[in-house]
Amino acid sequence: MSRPLFVFLSVTFGGSILLSLMFGLSGGHESPLLWLAPLTMFMPALGVLATRITAGAPLGIDAAIHLPMRWLPAALLVLPLAIHAVVLPGIFILEGKLPWVAASWPHAAGKAVAGLLIVSFLAFFEEIGWRAFLFPRLASCFGMRRAAVLSAAIWALWHMPFSLSGALHVENVSRLQLAVIHPMGTFGAGLFLAFLWFRTGSLPLVSLAHGAFNDWGQYAFKFMNVSPRHDVTLLVLVALAALAVGAGALAQTQPLASQ
Repeated sequence: MSRPLFVFLSVTFGGSILLSLMFGLSGGHESPLLWLAPLTMFMPALGVLATRITAGAPLGIDAAIHLPMRWLPAALLVLPLAIHAVVLPGIFILEGKLPWVAASWPHAAGKAVAGLLIVSFLAFFEEIGWRAFLFPRLASCFGMRRAAVLSAAIWALWHMPFSLSGALHVENVSRLQLAVIHPMGTFGAGLFLAFLWFRTGSLPLVSLAHGAFNDWGQYAFKFMNVSPRHDVTLLVLVALAALAVGAGALAQTQPLASQ
């Protein structure tokens, strides 16, 4: 492993584990320190900065600040639509109906836009590390497809301490269940984000896709009263939908970096 990659992964995973220990030892999802949770999304950018300081590695984002508009619909909609296409029928089968609750739809729409912008802003700092820094370096060694798989697997593994510590929390889903299921969906989303980066090299685009996955991916379910006994099943369906998108994206990814 090259020195820049070693420094990047050490800082990024070290920060993940340290913050997760803080949350886990102070109450998990009820920790009074949980307001610090958004700091986790800055860890990959800090890892890149550390490589710049210690190893002189270039940041690699100068040419990535552009937004190809023709890819914007795919970035915003592919993962959320796939998840809803799988999970909504699943809810209907499990519940016998779609258990909507009363909601102000103009308020919900405004919340969706605000949520996307906020989460995408935070995701930008993750994407500096995962896609703009890590993925091209893996691709130069292993080719595009293997790099997509490796980067998605590393990204998924990085999330596991947050699930085990309780920082990531889903009602009626145990920490162990979440630590197993959640990374599967993250891995699938990582394959799709690698595909977008491969096609566009756009940091804002992959940040918006990341934000859409986090915020819009389960958006309709926030306005449903689903039975608690189905929460694990629905989480599995979300993961399977993301994996299906990721598999399709991987099939469209060229195997060699030169291509």
